[in-house]
Amino acid sequence: MTTTPGASSSTGWQPSAYQAAVVLSGTSAVLGLGREALVLHRLGLSSANDALQLALSITYTIALLGEPLRLAALNLLQRRLGASIWSVIAGGILVAAFVMTALYRAGSSVLPGRWMVIAGAAGAANLFLAWVLPRRQRAGPFLLVHFVTVMPNIFMVAGLLLPAATDQAFAERVVGLFLLAPVLQLAALAVLARFGDRPALAPSPGVAEGLRPMAWHTVGAAGGQGSQLFLRTALAAAPPGTLTAFTMTLRVTETIRAIFVDTYIASRVRRWAAGERSTSPLIDGRWLSGPGLLAASGAALALALLWSGSGRWLSPASAMLVIGGYLVLALRVRYQSLNTSAQPIGLVKRMAGIELVAATVVGVVSLWAAAPLAVLPWVVYVAKPAAGLGLIASHPETESPVAPEA
Repeated sequence: MTTTPGASSSTGWQPSAYQAAVVLSGTSAVLGLGREALVLHRLGLSSANDALQLALSITYTIALLGEPLRLAALNLLQRRLGASIWSVIAGGILVAAFVMTALYRAGSSVLPGRWMVIAGAAGAANLFLAWVLPRRQRAGPFLLVHFVTVMPNIFMVAGLLLPAATDQAFAERVVGLFLLAPVLQLAALAVLARFGDRPALAPSPGVAEGLRPMAWHTVGAAGGQGSQLFLRTALAAAPPGTLTAFTMTLRVTETIRAIFVDTYIASRVRRWAAGERSTSPLIDGRWLSGPGLLAASGAALALALLWSGSGRWLSPASAMLVIGGYLVLALRVRYQSLNTSAQPIGLVKRMAGIELVAATVVGVVSLWAAAPLAVLPWVVYVAKPAAGLGLIASHPETESPVAPEA
């Protein structure tokens, strides 16, 4: 029996699984912010911290491929996964991690080689986690699985509180903890696989049938990786502190996403997999019209062009993250809901096109020395999600009734 928010019984008010999961996510988020505060307290806005953030950017950029893996896993929740699909997925993950690490290596010589290897391995581990997690979310037990998704910050904070002889040793420990986190999560999910539901599943599809949607999602993710590579390389070349301030602001917006949006998505995987797309218009952005999206994007672009500021804290580049935060989160909910309950290949192809166009624009603008730096994150975090929301709203496959959330 599903407990709805605000449900009550003869024993009084009882929290729903979603509300309990939000508490877990919020606790993890507080610890995550504490982790960032510990890093900032030790390294400050310095060149050493910029080097650390560049190393962590390798993990982050590789992990962007987790979105097509997650969407493909959701599309296959009703099917068994054969050895052929597993082999293709594992091989693709290892190749993608190697290629992206090599690209960062070619673009920067300031990082120790072992940092890059660890960061690349952490990115690969996160991709395996993205592929495995949706199936565990569907089978449950929901709260235990959700605890696994938010547990890393507990031991990461504990690890950072241990003394470190030098700043470099401290920074290297941070890189290592980002690898240890997904490894422990995968081990915990393997244990939880012995519990929860065991639904009847259809036979495993062939490789072509099973992975065709993911192929197009991967094209779009490749565009997203390109955008991040160009953006973060440009920020790393800016005055000291610029990249650190940007990534710190990004972590705040991602913390909000982890507490509310990703928890919201995880709690609805079963419903969406059954074909029900019940979402809140306030959360998925359906209330935003085309003119509203254009107005918000235009105002943000004017700010990016006219506001000149330092690389400290809420710089123009970091401000683009704050302005576009809602658009990014709304697009995540709406697009993932649609792809979980259907396989809209036409829409996926067009979304991939938006990603490739954004990467091209960021790459070209990053070569123009006179361009305001804030234009780059504006393309990625404001213009791109606005275009995505507009595309979904106008696509024929979204015209079927969408049940409002109770």
